[in-house]
Amino acid sequence: MEFQHKSTSWRDWAVIGLRCGFLVFAALVLFGTSADPAVVYPQSDTLVLLIIGAFSTIVLVVPTLFPALRRSFEPALTIGDWIIMALLVSTTRADPLLMVAGGAILIVSSAFRLTTTWGIIQVIGIAAAAWITGNEVLRQQGSAVGVDWLPIAELIVIGLASHVWAYLYQRQFSAQQTQLREEETAKSNQLRDMRSRTRSIYEMAGVLGSTLNTDRILEAAMNAGWLGLRSGATDTEERLVSAVLLFRSVDNQLAVKVSRGLTRTDEARSTPGAAGVIGEALIQCIPTFAGHARKDPELGNFVAFQNVRSVMCIPLRAGYDNFGVMVFGSVQPDAFTDEHTELLSSIGTQATIALQNAHLYQNLMQERDRLLEADEEARKKLARDLHDGPTQDIAAIAMRMGIIQKLLERSPQEVPSELKKIEELARKTTKEIRHMLFTQRPLVLENQGLKAALGQLRDKMKETYNQALAVRVNPDAERALDTGQQGVIFQIIEEAVGNARKHAQAQLISISVNKQDDMIWVNISDDGVGFDARAAETRSVERGGHLGMINLRERAEMVDGRLTIESTPGKGTSITLLVPIKDGQRAAGDKTPLRVHSGKTTKLEAVAAERLRQSPDH
Repeated sequence: MEFQHKSTSWRDWAVIGLRCGFLVFAALVLFGTSADPAVVYPQSDTLVLLIIGAFSTIVLVVPTLFPALRRSFEPALTIGDWIIMALLVSTTRADPLLMVAGGAILIVSSAFRLTTTWGIIQVIGIAAAAWITGNEVLRQQGSAVGVDWLPIAELIVIGLASHVWAYLYQRQFSAQQTQLREEETAKSNQLRDMRSRTRSIYEMAGVLGSTLNTDRILEAAMNAGWLGLRSGATDTEERLVSAVLLFRSVDNQLAVKVSRGLTRTDEARSTPGAAGVIGEALIQCIPTFAGHARKDPELGNFVAFQNVRSVMCIPLRAGYDNFGVMVFGSVQPDAFTDEHTELLSSIGTQATIALQNAHLYQNLMQERDRLLEADEEARKKLARDLHDGPTQDIAAIAMRMGIIQKLLERSPQEVPSELKKIEELARKTTKEIRHMLFTQRPLVLENQGLKAALGQLRDKMKETYNQALAVRVNPDAERALDTGQQGVIFQIIEEAVGNARKHAQAQLISISVNKQDDMIWVNISDDGVGFDARAAETRSVERGGHLGMINLRERAEMVDGRLTIESTPGKGTSITLLVPIKDGQRAAGDKTPLRVHSGKTTKLEAVAAERLRQSPDH
């Protein structure tokens, strides 16, 4: 609109300028010396013509300066031209040459400013003014012949030609204006969309950098991707369908977490992610494209994707962990450009990093909770052990001291034997307390390693409880474990040995730690009375878990291990722990991944199953 006002104002001033030029031309001609000495133009009529011409020109300035009066420009210009033409014919005594020249200047100068309707009115009015005024002038001069029709015809032809040219020019000019407005609108929409995308990406970056909430991360990524695919069309959003699907840990199915354009039924669906464009994206780990979603074996089950003719699937993968996919669909064929692919891939990468951070943070919190629970359980275990052992022994010592006081009065000869018993009981209590302190924090484990710590555990069990232990530790296995892993494994072995000592009535408890490939194999077995492991496991589930089994399994999870318990009444018990070796501690060149996302059997589980199948008890 602003451009149109500027253009109209420019044309108005052009007409005013040409009109001033016409008045200058008329003044030079009418006040100058005529080629025919007999022809003399009346100066009074000439002044009237110039004054009225100047006045009509000034009148045109008013609507040019005030846009509200712009509609009055065309009638004012037309009426002014009629008056000037009549005065010109009257002043020049109907001179045919000046009549055509003056009329042509008036018509041509205003042709590109007047519309077609007003142009026709102007031409007819100028021709009529010339005809009527010329005939009146010639009648006053006593001429019997009227105005020649040829000058009038020339004015009409000039007028028609000028306005046809002006009409064509205005059409072209209007087309250019329309094109400029469309380009301006397109650029404005593009700039607005660009600002929206930039703002969305900044918001996404802010969210990804400030939150560990999975839902907020996915919502920000979806908004950024949605804006990245928008175009200037108003119905673009109606033609887009998108969703983020993440793996569920319970069944390893892809479930919809965030979506745009999906129905409620679609939002409740799940898919395995093993076929079609989703399966291909997860396997190849790159953005994958497809055509009609209706033909896709998995996306075809979603109602919202039935009419989609272009699909792009972005895998959300970090290292060996597959979190899920981002899927975008459009009803237009070949809707996704290289720019879209680059943008959405970048969004997917950032979202994956944020998801990985959130996942690591959740694991860290769970690990912290497990450590706190383990610490609390260790305190409770220490309290129970102190209550069941040293506390009762100390109470017995106090009771025997009272007995000794009475014996000093009645039978002094029996006092030495009682003192001997108290000494033995005190030594036993001291050993038990030292053993408890050793199991809580074995300094030899930190200084000399797992093998030395297990050797000391063997000696203390023999010394304190007269329990025989057989310990075998492969040096390669000990070197493959870091300090943290060795500490957790020692706690598992110590608790398993303690349980066997208390409940198994075993003559010998065997401990072995070996290494095979990228796994550490730990086995604690005894020749005790054993128990029904399956029945105990069933009771454990029904009653909320047996405390000893829960402690062992939770400690095994702290080192990403897998723990199995095999026992049969009368045949002893065997506890097996498999621990994966960390990447930095593997043999050089061994790059086999230890764990991958999804419900597929992991390498750890496969090795555990194979070891169990090879076990003599099976």
